Amino acid sequence: MKEKYDEYLKYDFNNSAEYKDFNDKFPKELNESLDDYKKRFYKSHICHDFDINYSPPLESNNNIHNNNNSYRNRRNDQINTNPSTLEIIDLGIIGLSILCLPFSYQYYSFLLMTYFIYRVLISTGVPRFNLDYLKVIIHNNNFNLFIFSFMLWITRTKNIFVFCPVLIHTALYFIKSINKYVRNNYLDPIVNLSTKIKDFYQYFEIFNLFSTIIGIFFGLNKFYFIFIYLQYIKFRYYASSDIREKINNIRVKLEYIRTNPNIPTIFRNLAEIAQKIGTAFANGFAGGNFVMVNGAFIGCNIF
Repeated sequence: MKEKYDEYLKYDFNNSAEYKDFNDKFPKELNESLDDYKKRFYKSHICHDFDINYSPPLESNNNIHNNNNSYRNRRNDQINTNPSTLEIIDLGIIGLSILCLPFSYQYYSFLLMTYFIYRVLISTGVPRFNLDYLKVIIHNNNFNLFIFSFMLWITRTKNIFVFCPVLIHTALYFIKSINKYVRNNYLDPIVNLSTKIKDFYQYFEIFNLFSTIIGIFFGLNKFYFIFIYLQYIKFRYYASSDIREKINNIRVKLEYIRTNPNIPTIFRNLAEIAQKIGTAFANGFAGGNFVMVNGAFIGCNIF
């Protein structure tokens, strides 16, 4: 991994057209460091095997000592920094939405709409009525989640499993922001696991399609919500490179299970059934099998 990390350090971000395009489509999150942002780009567009959590080994105890001191100093600098007005508004809306969730799904989804449209305006600047701005908006993760929140609010969905991915997403952001102003390091373990947590709730978001089917029998969502949610996942497949990567990983895993003779027949048959169901949803119910990304058509089968 050290070799790949060295290649990352040598990569010319300043003269990279791909990085510029990525920067236009996916603006840096409010609480994201530039280094984390560059690593996220490098993993998704340059080297898929790159480990964004990797850090080069320290060469001596002195380096370890200096690194710990540097970390403590950085923590102290962060703690002594007062949150900005925008960050206070940001965290206030998230905190209020989480408090409202046990009492009203409607208020919770409405506050999510408010939060994400606020984040869209912060991350994309003044709205512009042109195609370039439309492209930026469509690929903006906050706008995707605004669409999701609006979908939950207007359909009056009460399925807590559908809410879980966005709840984990906002809670993680809340914890990462609060961690900057906490003198003890109690929240550091959660922050250090943020990449794995993000992977988890994105897979959760995809597999929630099955919870919408189960939710019909418990009165948690309407029958038509299945098709609305399916269209949302297809939109996410187009707009989010992270979701597209997760769906591709699922497809590869199912194909591996289906074609591996060492795996018991029952599991191979289940993988084949899952592939057929995914293809049926994508082709039949969702009305189409391809979407356009950057001027080229790509397949949009779910599995």
